[in-house]
Parts: sequence; structure tokens; C-alpha cells
Amino acid sequence: MADRRSSDGGSVTGYEVVEPRAESLVESLRAFGYSTETAVADLVDNSITAKATSIDVRLRWAGAESWIAVVDDGLGMDGAGLREAMRPGTTSPSTPRRANDLGRFGLGLKTASFSQCRRLVVMSATTSSSLAARTWDLDHVVRVGAWQLLTTLAAEDRARWDELHGDRPGTVVLWRGLDRLVAAPDPRNEQAERHFYDIADRVARHLGMTFHRYVTGPGQITIRVNGRNVVPWDPFLESHETTQVVTDESLPCRDELIRVKSFVLPHVSRLTSQEHTTAGGRRGWTSQQGFYIYRNRRLIVSGSWLGLGFRRDELTSLARIRLDLPNHLDSDWQIDVRKSVARAPGALGPGLRRIAEVVRLRSTSVYRHRGKVLQRTSQGEVVQAWLQVARGTKIAYQVNRQHPLVAALLTAADGGDVEALVRLLEETVPVPLIILNHADRQGRQAAPFEETDPAVVWSVLTDVVRAMGRAGMSNPEIVGRMLTMEPFSDFPDLVREVCTREPGQETA
Repeated sequence: MADRRSSDGGSVTGYEVVEPRAESLVESLRAFGYSTETAVADLVDNSITAKATSIDVRLRWAGAESWIAVVDDGLGMDGAGLREAMRPGTTSPSTPRRANDLGRFGLGLKTASFSQCRRLVVMSATTSSSLAARTWDLDHVVRVGAWQLLTTLAAEDRARWDELHGDRPGTVVLWRGLDRLVAAPDPRNEQAERHFYDIADRVARHLGMTFHRYVTGPGQITIRVNGRNVVPWDPFLESHETTQVVTDESLPCRDELIRVKSFVLPHVSRLTSQEHTTAGGRRGWTSQQGFYIYRNRRLIVSGSWLGLGFRRDELTSLARIRLDLPNHLDSDWQIDVRKSVARAPGALGPGLRRIAEVVRLRSTSVYRHRGKVLQRTSQGEVVQAWLQVARGTKIAYQVNRQHPLVAALLTAADGGDVEALVRLLEETVPVPLIILNHADRQGRQAAPFEETDPAVVWSVLTDVVRAMGRAGMSNPEIVGRMLTMEPFSDFPDLVREVCTREPGQETA
């Protein structure tokens, strides 16, 4: 029993100190919801805060003895500093932090590591102190029922330090006992090994996204996964000549100015297949639209409308907005332990909503403008090959019988056979498959003749021109019809060239 002062200055008596049971709490600390890639990113945060310029993530398969290490050349820690770093809850979230500090709760090293392994070993050295090491062994904590941080470094862990780091200043965070990552303990299990190294690929992609502003530009750092530099992922395609900057302004937030910059990305027609796939990110174009929130240039949220009342749809999938926060506004933005969730303060809602409305409208305009280009040419309205029609209460798709080529074939001697073929195509349009593929792989549907051998396009055009010529049309008339006919309206120069070279008709 003891006395202490209450928050209002009065005396409080009759209390007990109730410490959490170590064996229970330590297992609860494993359930913060980290994935392997977000857990590794939390360790990279610490390396960057320690002013590392080179960070190596190593994943080594050895069955039950597999391990993961994050190695950096940062400032390192001496024994006292390392002991404090290993304390759960090192620093209060309300304690002011240095401007470049990527930490938040003083929990990241521990909770991120415990979520993936049962044995956390941290080894570190500075320019003025030799190797210091501490180990959290969760099985030991559970066995003794106490927060006993081990100070004796196992010989195999010391060997890992020598292998990965040597005598240079810096830190090695080593995860062993990967009970949640090793699918089978036998090191000869090829399927389990493939699963393990698939995790390495996920980690590399996530780090390239989360820290893309650190691995490019001034003061850049190097981040590697299993010896390969991570590839930065720029969600805004700022280097692309057709990316549009829509707004660039600052919004006031508790005596701070929050910079908000919005972009409309290029339409798929302006991107190569590789560019489109890459820019779609890990979740695809529709899911990656919205706000991207950075805290000290570190990505926290990648694509969200922040509960501002907007829906994700394809027309707004080109809209992306970058928002930069300093680390002392964490509580205002309700940033969580994993640094993966943020919520906008209510006072900023109107300003963010206004910016979002503008960039969403511009995205829709870009999408629809591209649609109009496909629908109209200088020759007039384009005749579509397919029509959407109502069939009772259902929607169906029909070949346009007024399309010049279709009409010419239907009036030929074997028009009945053509009509039968057309009806077969109409009744077997694979709508469910198209919808499924579009949902899973948005923007991957090929445009007419996209990535088709030019010789094939030439051959098709030649056959169509000959068919129309046999129907009695002159070359100028064929050119006029072709330039308003889907999909040939997209190839005006080729249409004129084919019509000019085709013998037997007057030239265009």
C-alpha cells in the first residue's frame, strides 16, 4: 500500500500495483496485425532514424532454423541504449520527437518482431563502443513468467553478426524461431522454401512502395532485399510527360501547413503495358486511387478516400493525392502502432473534400475524353461494331447490322450463313468472363489491334477494302466509310495507304 498524488493534486491512498503477467502479455503483443512486409518496414524505420545510408534485408531458408535479418550502417547503440530500445514502450507517444524520427509508440521493434518470430536478437556497435547484444526469447519469458531480457549472446548469433556486419558501426536485428513463416520444418521441403522466398518478393515490393521517396532523390539511401536493390514505386508517375498536376496547396492544421498535391495519371492509352501494370500497384488501379499519406516522406496510407464520402470507381481511378505530415501530428491523424492507418482531423474535411472533388472530376474528364476520341473522328461519328440493347428486363449485345462491312456481307449471296454466324456470336458473348477479368486485371484489356503484328493489321484492312470494292464502292468512298468505322477509325494513315495501293479502283 502507498500514497500518491492524484491528477487534481489530492492524495490517493489504498491502491495496489498490478503488473501484467509476462507470459500472457507477450503472446498478446504478437497479435497487432502485422504482415511480414509491414513488420520489416517497421525495422527499416528504425534504421532510417539511426541515419543509416545502407539497409540490407536478408531472408535465409533453413527449415526450422530459417532466419530473417535487417542489417544497417546507422549510428548503432551501446549496451545502455540497446537495453532501453528493447524495453516495450520505450518512448511515450506524447513525448516530442526529432523531426526525422519515424517512430511512434516505442513499440515497433518489439511488436513487429514478436509478430513474426519467437526469438528477437539485436546486436549493435557504435564508433566508440564494442558489440552489445540483447535477446528476447518468448519461450523463455513464458517459461519463467517474467520479462527477462537475455544478455548472453549465443555463439551462432555472434557468428551471424560476423557474417552480416563485421566490426563496423551499425545494427543487426535478427529474427529466429519463425513459427508463423516456416510452413514445414524440413529444409528439403521445396514447397515450403518457395513459400518462404515468395515472402521475400512481397517484402521487396512493399519496401519499394513505402520508402520510394527515400531511395530516390537527394540524400537517398540504399535498401536491398537478399542482395538486390528494391525498386521504388512512384504512385504519381511524376516523370511521365502526360501526368497532370491538378492542385498544389497547403491546408492549415493546428498551426501547421499540410501540403496537399493532387495528380491525374495518364490514360491507359498513353502508357506502355509495363507502365500500366506497374502504376496499378499491388491492388490495381481502382483500389489505388485516393489519398496517399506520408509521414516524414514515409508512406503510411496508399490509396484511400479517408471516409470523405467518395466511392471508388473506374472513372476516378486516375486520381491520386499526396499529403505530407510531420511526425508531431500523429495523434491528430490517429496513426496506429503499425503506421498503416490514418484518419483526417474533422477540421480538414472540407478542404480535403474540395481537393478530392476537383481531382476526381479531372480524372473522369480524362477517361471520358479518351472515350470521345474513340467515338468521333474528323470525318464524323464512328459507326460502332457492337450495340447494347434491351431484351425484356435484360441487357444484351448485338452486332450492328448497319456497320458498312456487316451490311455488305449480309447482302451477299451467302448472307444467310453470315447472319447465322453473327447470331451465334451474339448469343455467346462471354460477359461473365469479361467482367471477371476486368475486375481482376483492370486496364489489361487490349484495344483494337493492340500489340498485333502490323502485317496482320495490313492483311485485315486489305481484305475489308477488297470486299467493299467488290460491292461497287470507289476508293474515296471506301476511305470515307473506313474512317468512320470501328475499329479502323483508329488507323487513318494505314487506311489511306491500303486504299491507295489496292489495284482496280481509283486512288484516294
